[in-house]
Amino acid sequence: MAQESQNIESIFDFFYLDTRKINSFYAQLTGSGAISTRKNISMTLDEKTSEYTGNIKVASGKWGAKNNSGLNSEDLFDASVTMPREMIDRLDELGFINYDLNENQLGNLVLLKGSLGVCDVASMKEVIDPAVQFTMDQMPSLKPSEKTAKNQLKKMMDPLISFMKAIPFALQARFFDKGDFDKEVWMTLNRTEMFNDINDINFKYGDIMAGDWHVLGVLDAIPNDQSIKVTESNEINEVVENFTKMMKEQFGRPTTAYGMTPIAIFRVIKPNKA
Repeated sequence: MAQESQNIESIFDFFYLDTRKINSFYAQLTGSGAISTRKNISMTLDEKTSEYTGNIKVASGKWGAKNNSGLNSEDLFDASVTMPREMIDRLDELGFINYDLNENQLGNLVLLKGSLGVCDVASMKEVIDPAVQFTMDQMPSLKPSEKTAKNQLKKMMDPLISFMKAIPFALQARFFDKGDFDKEVWMTLNRTEMFNDINDINFKYGDIMAGDWHVLGVLDAIPNDQSIKVTESNEINEVVENFTKMMKEQFGRPTTAYGMTPIAIFRVIKPNKA
């Protein structure tokens, strides 16, 4: 078979793909849109020769005729599964992909290799109430002073728990560059674009996933960056500014980390060499 004769050096085991961005990039590279299906048509010819002998009054001899018949076959392929690899290879050929993680790459495509960690912070919402109740049950409450302390803690925790439940936590990912492990990249992932069941990841790997991973994305935040005020300060703006700052510091990207919008996360599988 033709597939068996190809010299395939590696395949990509995709963990995450941003389908909309991949379709957009691919359409811009080709100028003809994203491909949904591919068609492969092949024909097998069967040639037969027939011979005849005889006499035609004044002449005798042998003559023949050839009959060609063919068998057509048509195969349809889902092009969406090959398009991400083609897009990455083409972007690399055209020089769009950078391999260095630094401030000069802000706004550019960067492809990194290193360690990956994914955490579904939203899943913590489901265990907040039982965890708090378990903590309360462990507290002593025989003495009046103990009961008072327990009630005060519950009164203080209730608004915090309600606040935590109201936050729309994203699926968070941390990536550490293999060339410089001190460089951390913080990302959020779209749950619908995951190839793996997110509920199994932390049970299997814990904080950091095993092996080397590759992430391709747009670098859109740098460590210790300062926000630029573009409006005059007033009470409403100050409330918004303080709230967003608190959200980032408490639940978002660490100040010392880069920020990236990921397009593809994958690991490379290579064949065994004899």
